[in-house]
Amino acid sequence: MTAAALMKNKRLILFFNLLFLVLYTALAQSPETGPSGETVVIMSFNIQTFGVSKMSKPEVVEILVSLVSRAGIAAVQEVRSKTIEPVERFMALLPEGYGYCLGPRLGRTSSKEQYWVIYDTARFTVLETDTWPDTDDIFEREPYAVYFKSNNSFDFILINSHIQPRAAEKEIAMLPDVAGYYRNLWNDPDVFIVGDLNADGSYFDESLLEQIFPPDQYYHIITNEYDTTTGANSNTYDRFIITLSALKYFTGTFGVIRFDEEYDFSQYSIQPRNVSDHYPVWAEFWID
Repeated sequence: MTAAALMKNKRLILFFNLLFLVLYTALAQSPETGPSGETVVIMSFNIQTFGVSKMSKPEVVEILVSLVSRAGIAAVQEVRSKTIEPVERFMALLPEGYGYCLGPRLGRTSSKEQYWVIYDTARFTVLETDTWPDTDDIFEREPYAVYFKSNNSFDFILINSHIQPRAAEKEIAMLPDVAGYYRNLWNDPDVFIVGDLNADGSYFDESLLEQIFPPDQYYHIITNEYDTTTGANSNTYDRFIITLSALKYFTGTFGVIRFDEEYDFSQYSIQPRNVSDHYPVWAEFWID
């Protein structure tokens, strides 16, 4: 082999070594592997009319406990019980280490609802909770905010919301103001807006959602093509929207849990609609 050919081979070997090093470094820092691999699943779930009646059905409770136990944090909407007893009974069935926050009973009529946020106390601390001070009476059920801090570096504001169907456009349009209020109040840019927003169907023109939550400020995890209800129609009522500053924590993994397909209801005496008329939606985040 001539000296020129030998030098060319050495250059090729050096090139491929450098290429391997660059690729290896890029993969090691990619979102798929993350900073250290520790993640959390955050869920939003409208457990339709949760209360004494639902807790009296063992098969329903079994499925609900199984679903909620998949999450490190679960934001629940539509707690209708007049007492705290069904909530406490449900919490006792979850794996050890879960705590919860429960908002006030809300609503303009006799049918009141509460927001319920369940979380893993081994990994998260609640710094603050608050119900949106709705001085102009825009919301039927004012959003409920919880400020979380992980045992590592992941802290964020979770805004749990159940939008009134008949006033969906007006209430959804106000949610960025709610996010801005808590971002300034608690001095943290990372805000997660979750819940049953009724952001589809006859209640809301889903094409308006990106105008209300523009892409230069927000990232839509659950987008318009997902069906989040157990009904015959395909509607994306339930949403998971985060501020762009929080995108660095998002692993890119998310979904809608179709429990009517995951569980064999032929083995139960109940139907999927007895569990809820909504599917849980979820997303995974790095917590360090």
